[in-house]
Amino acid sequence: MYTNLNAAIQALYIILAFNLVCVVIIYAIKMRSIRRRKLNDRFQTKFKDYLTYVQANLDGVEPLRVPPWTMNPVEREAMQEKLNDMMEIFSGEQRHKLAQLCVDMGLVQHHMERFNSRTYRVKLDAAYHLGCMRVKEAVPALLDMLKEHPLDSSLFVVARAVAKCARSQQELGAMVQTLLQHNKKCYELIVDMIADSDVDAGSLYTGYVSRQDPAYVRIGLIGLNVYTDPAAASAVYRLMDSKHEDIQIKAVELYLKSSRLLPRNVVSKLLSHPNLGIRRLTIEALANIKNTAYVELMKTSLSDADQRIVYSSAKGLLHLGEAGMVALCESAAAVQGMERGQFMQQLIDDELKHLSMQLHNWDKLMQYNTLMYTYDKVFHRSKRIYRVV
Repeated sequence: MYTNLNAAIQALYIILAFNLVCVVIIYAIKMRSIRRRKLNDRFQTKFKDYLTYVQANLDGVEPLRVPPWTMNPVEREAMQEKLNDMMEIFSGEQRHKLAQLCVDMGLVQHHMERFNSRTYRVKLDAAYHLGCMRVKEAVPALLDMLKEHPLDSSLFVVARAVAKCARSQQELGAMVQTLLQHNKKCYELIVDMIADSDVDAGSLYTGYVSRQDPAYVRIGLIGLNVYTDPAAASAVYRLMDSKHEDIQIKAVELYLKSSRLLPRNVVSKLLSHPNLGIRRLTIEALANIKNTAYVELMKTSLSDADQRIVYSSAKGLLHLGEAGMVALCESAAAVQGMERGQFMQQLIDDELKHLSMQLHNWDKLMQYNTLMYTYDKVFHRSKRIYRVV
């Protein structure tokens, strides 16, 4: 009995001691946080005029001057964060001046020394800051770190630092290759990191879509999606027959976006494609181009087996002017009395109702009158009173 009581008392002492240690640690962390916040507030007051000077002289010819006083470690860290934020906001010559200021203040040298630390946390933090400052000399070491890095989320911190510091497509290519070797299939994220680079990656992406490796092809297609160069259309044309469905769809989307004049044979092929998504993308692209040369091709899609394609085709034709409206009304009249005909007539009625509520707009008024006249003419309705200005 006494043995059990002594054991319980000892356990209670241990629990109390553990709680006391936790309280001391939490208190220490809290005090440290309060101290850092006070120092940061003091920094904001002390450096307010200097930061105003930096922002006011970013567009000037003269290089930015370093602060006229020595900074302690906390102030240097706060200054680093402020400059990092500014370098993310600005670009071009303004970013270059801020990067040079980091060199003159010794921040680059400081983080290059920290990058050689044996402590992983310090090394990773240094890699992040070197990336923010676009230190091109750090690329080889960052690539080495990327190759040997554990496969966790911080891998992308190093990869983004490489992209920001890169000064050539070869360095960007090495970063992409390393990530793919790590079996990282975050293609959108890889493209997002490349976008942070000052290097024009257009030709890099064009080269990727010509490769046999589907991973590189996917990166190339996602990357080229932000370009409107007609040359991209020829680069992705062969991929529209890829055995990978996602590559097919991305290639078609890019092809349709890259040209304002699409060959009729290609459009016809895409409108009869077995993939519903590709047929819909094609119709939407033709509607956006607003070229009446494609009216007959879009009219054929009104006979599609899928009602979603019929809907998209009808909506597209309604935005192709009088020629498109005539094609839609004639198609609806040809199948009048059938379910498909009733569906198309309902779409026309809905469009007329929608336009009738926007007659204060001149363009909408003209569309309303044109559609109403065409509808009545094709369906041999009695003459109505049209809205005029």
